[in-house]
Amino acid sequence: MKLKVITLLIFGLIITGTTLSQNIPNDIPKAFKTGDVQCLEKYMEDKILLTISGIKQQLPRPKAKEKLSAFFSKNKPTDFKTIHQSEQNNSGYMIGKLTSDNHEFRVHILMKITDKKYIINQLRIENF
Repeated sequence: MKLKVITLLIFGLIITGTTLSQNIPNDIPKAFKTGDVQCLEKYMEDKILLTISGIKQQLPRPKAKEKLSAFFSKNKPTDFKTIHQSEQNNSGYMIGKLTSDNHEFRVHILMKITDKKYIINQLRIENF
């Protein structure tokens, strides 16, 4: 009986394309969908490599928060869809499509994972 349950679980994971390691917090994509910089900030490393529309900067968390707030002010989010996400060992990533009132953007997030805590250390937002 146990073997049947395990086999069904593995088969279900293969069919849906889901792996047991995809545990990136749900509030990260929700924060992009709503432009919630406060939520994103709680996951940011003290210094973050932030790229917005090709401008790449290594910034302290408060400055990165300021830049993201300005971005969301100019590009009011209307939707965010996760395209792909994964985690392995002590790192994870998410790729998504951010739709705003005037543009579409591809979002790349790189994270490190320590003690089951997710920390964004790189964030790139570029025109789709």
